[in-house]
Amino acid sequence: MLWKLRYLQQERLWDNAHIMETSSFDLAYLESDPRTDHPSACVTLKAGGRADFAGIKANQLVSAPCLNFIELDSEIRRLHAELDEIRARAKKKFYRAYAAAASA
Repeated sequence: MLWKLRYLQQERLWDNAHIMETSSFDLAYLESDPRTDHPSACVTLKAGGRADFAGIKANQLVSAPCLNFIELDSEIRRLHAELDEIRARAKKKFYRAYAAAASA
């Protein structure tokens, strides 16, 4: 029975994704930047973390604390996917703006 308890504890450590909310990225897009009157964009950090980690404030964390390389690799892949999605959204917005400017 003791081995089963240890196994379950190890299983819980392996699945760390639900332990902590993390931050994620988002797109901030301006149709007309007041400085240039042209479109502009940047990637922003949407704070979602509520708990500090190792002296780092929660609003600065981008991923959950990872207990092994597999979890860290998973978090990095999640961030890559978010950035890819932001790239696709920004591309559509910029090309739509370029097309509108060209037809004007």
